[in-house]
Amino acid sequence: MGVNNLAEAIILQSIEDLWSEKQRKECIDFFKGEGFCICAGIAGMNLTEQIRLLNMVNRVVKNERRKIKVGNFSTLTTV
Repeated sequence: MGVNNLAEAIILQSIEDLWSEKQRKECIDFFKGEGFCICAGIAGMNLTEQIRLLNMVNRVVKNERRKIKVGNFSTLTTV
């Protein structure tokens, strides 16, 4: 496995872990920080690809937060 494959695997695993409540904060920190920039560069992603991926991650995070808020609200209203 080459270094670029490892960088791609790190990015893909971080995307996967966005759906895990336990891992979400760490993944968001990864995408907001230098870690993503370093891995994306090693993986050969150009700036346009990085922006597209970060926009997708942002939509996922917003959607998951919305689900959590709706889930909590619906739980409170049924009690």
